[in-house]
Amino acid sequence: MVHLLVTGGLGFLGLQTARHFLKVGRLWNPVLQMKAPLSKITLFDVGFPSEDLPSDVVEDERVRVVTGDLREPGVTDEIIDDPDTSVIHLASMVSGDTEAKPEDGWKVNVEGQRLLLDSLSKRAPGARFLFTSSTACLGPVADDSAAPDDYTKLLPQNTYGFHKAVCELMLNDYSRRGLVDGRALRLPVIVVRPGVPNAALTGAWSTVVREPLAGRPCAVPVPLDVRMPVASYQVVVRAMEVMLNDIDAGELGADRTLMLPSLSVSAQDLMDAARKLASEHSLPFAAVQEKVSPSAERVVRGMGSRTDGSRATMLGVVGDESADSIVLSYIHDYVLPGGVGGSKKLFGV
Repeated sequence: MVHLLVTGGLGFLGLQTARHFLKVGRLWNPVLQMKAPLSKITLFDVGFPSEDLPSDVVEDERVRVVTGDLREPGVTDEIIDDPDTSVIHLASMVSGDTEAKPEDGWKVNVEGQRLLLDSLSKRAPGARFLFTSSTACLGPVADDSAAPDDYTKLLPQNTYGFHKAVCELMLNDYSRRGLVDGRALRLPVIVVRPGVPNAALTGAWSTVVREPLAGRPCAVPVPLDVRMPVASYQVVVRAMEVMLNDIDAGELGADRTLMLPSLSVSAQDLMDAARKLASEHSLPFAAVQEKVSPSAERVVRGMGSRTDGSRATMLGVVGDESADSIVLSYIHDYVLPGGVGGSKKLFGV
């Protein structure tokens, strides 16, 4: 038996992660040093979202929901209550909020991870801890240069990326000291996110698909031609399973972070794919406008536009096929009848 703790567990990616591992049903057990049946998932977050939660997740008897603040005394010990625990750490302050409030971002993004690692090392020493980093660590990529890979020097041009880079180094050190079995995935922009937009400046890459397909005109604060590395949520959750269940610490070595394979696309590319697929499926497609914010443009242009995830690919992590495949998966899951977006339950209020 084994326990999975997911921080940021009531957000979009946290719920997708829980759904995936509930279906898989097995997880690495740090005590037995082998995969074992998944007995419990703890979804931890700062509070309940305004939107309904998926009933197929929250009604599963293996799932418990805990809300609180990682920085409050005793909280990390409360949620890490079993030596047979693995952790997926998704919780963070997003890019727009971190840029506006860097001190608060440090407390959430950096101190929050340190507190988790300290509790895990005491209560479940040697447990696997998967941190989700970001390609915001990389900095801009020149048009004539090679795509950044796992060996590229980090030069973040925004506070969010700086915090993620610090957390990568922290995880390497805790792993070097044998306190945890750390591993990290450096995530690109995750698309397409359903529901209410958050403060992430890269949300435009989801907005240009989600809103028009819902028949809602929208505006985005960044130029439509800016390219970013992106991946679907399906690829991300499958990669997290591989990272926790299938990759040995020796294969990672001293550098515990893998760059997730990604596609380099613009918001325009995703919008064009969505418009084409909307026509094929007789779906609405509303207008999209550029209303560029100079500060938002500066931040996204300061992030890497493409990445090289070949080391992750060699270790069994698979990427997306195309922008069309990403948008089509979203349409099947959240637009057409019968998708996972139709299974909702208001929980905890």
